[in-house]
Amino acid sequence: MIWNYFKISWRTFWKNRTISLVNVLGLAIGLVVTLLIVLYVAHEYSYDRFHANGRRIVKVELRHEEGERSYSAPTMSYRFGETVKAACPGVDDFARLTEKGFNSKLIQSDADHKAFESDFRFADPGILRLFSFQLLTGDPKTVLTRPATVVLTERMARKYFGDADPLGKTILYDKVHRLQVVGVVKNPPFNSSIQFDFLGDMTTHRAIERNWHAGFLGEKKADEIQESVGTGGSYETYFLLSAQAITHDIEQKIPSLLSKEETIKDGRDRYRLYPLFDYHFRFQNLTYKRVGIFSVVGGLILLLALINYVSLTTARSTIRAKEISIRKVVGAARKALVVQFYLESALYVTLAFCFAMLIFTVLQPVFCNTLQITIDPNFLTSPFFLIPTAGFFVLSILLSGSYPALLLSGFSPIQSLKGKFSAAGSALWIRKGLTVFQFTVSIALMIGSILIKNQLDLFLQKDLGIDRERVVTVHLDPEDGLDKYGKAIRAEINQLKGVESVAASTLLMYGPFSSSWQLKRMDGKKKVIATTYTVDGEFIETMNIKWAIASQKGLNWANTNQIVLNESAAKQLGVNSKNYEQRLDLGRGMTKTVVGVVKDFNFMTMAYGIAPMALFVGSDTTFRDYLYIKLAKGAPTSETLASIQQVYDRYKTAKPFAYAFLDHTYRQLYVNELSMGKIILALTGFAILIACLGLFGLATFTAEQRTKEIGVRKVLGASVTNIVRLLSVDFLKLVLISIGIATPIAGYVMKNWLQDFAYKVELSWWVFALAGSLAVFIALLTVGFQSIRAALMNPVTSLRSE
Repeated sequence: MIWNYFKISWRTFWKNRTISLVNVLGLAIGLVVTLLIVLYVAHEYSYDRFHANGRRIVKVELRHEEGERSYSAPTMSYRFGETVKAACPGVDDFARLTEKGFNSKLIQSDADHKAFESDFRFADPGILRLFSFQLLTGDPKTVLTRPATVVLTERMARKYFGDADPLGKTILYDKVHRLQVVGVVKNPPFNSSIQFDFLGDMTTHRAIERNWHAGFLGEKKADEIQESVGTGGSYETYFLLSAQAITHDIEQKIPSLLSKEETIKDGRDRYRLYPLFDYHFRFQNLTYKRVGIFSVVGGLILLLALINYVSLTTARSTIRAKEISIRKVVGAARKALVVQFYLESALYVTLAFCFAMLIFTVLQPVFCNTLQITIDPNFLTSPFFLIPTAGFFVLSILLSGSYPALLLSGFSPIQSLKGKFSAAGSALWIRKGLTVFQFTVSIALMIGSILIKNQLDLFLQKDLGIDRERVVTVHLDPEDGLDKYGKAIRAEINQLKGVESVAASTLLMYGPFSSSWQLKRMDGKKKVIATTYTVDGEFIETMNIKWAIASQKGLNWANTNQIVLNESAAKQLGVNSKNYEQRLDLGRGMTKTVVGVVKDFNFMTMAYGIAPMALFVGSDTTFRDYLYIKLAKGAPTSETLASIQQVYDRYKTAKPFAYAFLDHTYRQLYVNELSMGKIILALTGFAILIACLGLFGLATFTAEQRTKEIGVRKVLGASVTNIVRLLSVDFLKLVLISIGIATPIAGYVMKNWLQDFAYKVELSWWVFALAGSLAVFIALLTVGFQSIRAALMNPVTSLRSE
């Protein structure tokens, strides 16, 4: 019986090949989009869920709530974890992990195997107790318990020791510290929020850290920092909670455990414990928003594809009515007919799914590259991907088959054989409603795509108040010893043909790292937290930053105790042209004198307004990790860069020359928005294609149904234009209705989306007009092709057709 149903389904498919292929292609496109979205959403949701103890692990951060500028301090002091564990019965264990370093370190196993690595981190032995990182070789009870030891990942073991067993061998860390390999762990999966290539022991790191602090702050201060409890450290701290632990109680207990200098003084600060399973997916706001947007759009596109199937299937109800009626007359039960139509849906969906998997295989690398995510190959066979994929496959069969099965199996055989179809009228209105829905979604996505592009153009083209054009940044890595030659390198580069000027700073503007200080007036009346950059005297002029209040006495940049505020910081501190020459307290016994105020400029993403900012300005004898090299107008870029490299290579020790254009660095701030814009644009294209396929199928079927009518009209003198207008006008009305529905919906959604940005484009009328015009043009093009074909048919042939 089932086999007989399949044969009937295949014959029906083959007999109506054009409509069937339109159905399969539409479903395949919808399923491809769904599979890609499922891949992304499942991968983001699966972060850290491979850890066996993950439900009980939390990460501690200090959260500062200040409106849209809320932020977290993600690292704690060394003593923080053990102090909290000792004071809170609900904490069973803890682990510390140093944050990813600002500079890469030179790692060497022998003369032939050395490289600069950025993922060298130090950790407690607890890192392998709390987390399920698989130790392949080494003793899990003693690993990282001894000083001068290190654990490698598989890839690093192979990179530095080839096929040889690395256990017991040594590597040289940062040219000084020789560490013995005591274990090899499996590479962390890409859906792990904790990534590393090396794990060094904590004792070694403590010694390195103390020497660093002592060199700048003195022995006494270094000891105080080592023993403090609070945020004054570089350790990501994780707790393993007992099953009975109450997170809120631990959060409330923490402030009483802090060292005196780390006591919470701002009511907007609060220590938070973030569940590990939710940390990446829910508490990284951008990820959560993007997952939500893609899920909604992906679901709508799959729904559009299913609507195509339902619409085209019900459109053919008048043709299949007699077939169904005859089968009922000879004894077929309604249940058998329902099964028949579900099997037809299963056939269409299965064929579409096979095509979708082929297309998915091709598009997956492009999709992942656009979103800048990396997915482990074995993730495609994990339950996180397979279960929702199977669920959507079954759901597609059920949704696509339910309405046709219930509608077509319910025909009255007597009425059908007489040519009267009780369901035809309602089916017609349903098809029109489905078509309106398809184009409403497509038009709304078009409006969204245009506005997203306009918003990104605003970010990338707006005047920032700083000159980022023709500026090349070069990192003089202190770990490679280049900072010692910074003054000489800079002087030589400044003499090069094609170089206009050279400045220096400790940080890369628009880069991943920043520095903040609390600035306070000496009278204690005003204070502000400001982002700070340590720069040399040429920085302001090289970057073309404008003065709002300039010193009348002239500036002596040899004095390193000078500070320049931006207008936002000056306003909050109550600094103006009459009182700007005052000293500010920066804490830890440090003070600086305000020597001027510069006009506000964007030094971070334009998603936010301009925040308080300060420049610590002095001579180039202090830290200067980055050179800002402004190229002369019209200078040949490649030749000038080659000359800069020649200067660099004369001083380098091991690290190869690398540069970045500041404009490109700025553009990287919006990499997530740019990738989202590209994906939304692609999804909009898919939605339009699916809607057009549905419209093409309906136009084809309508032309077939009205073949004789067209023939009669042509015999009576109707022109091709009249026939095309006759067949197109009904579809055009549906598109116009869609425009009327989509415009306010898209306007409301995009207005809310734009509220997240301090700088935003206006909802101009031309955006909606453009989207509507494109929809009308695409619809006319789709329907017009089939209409012209029908209008050009020989009327004699049309009138002879059955």
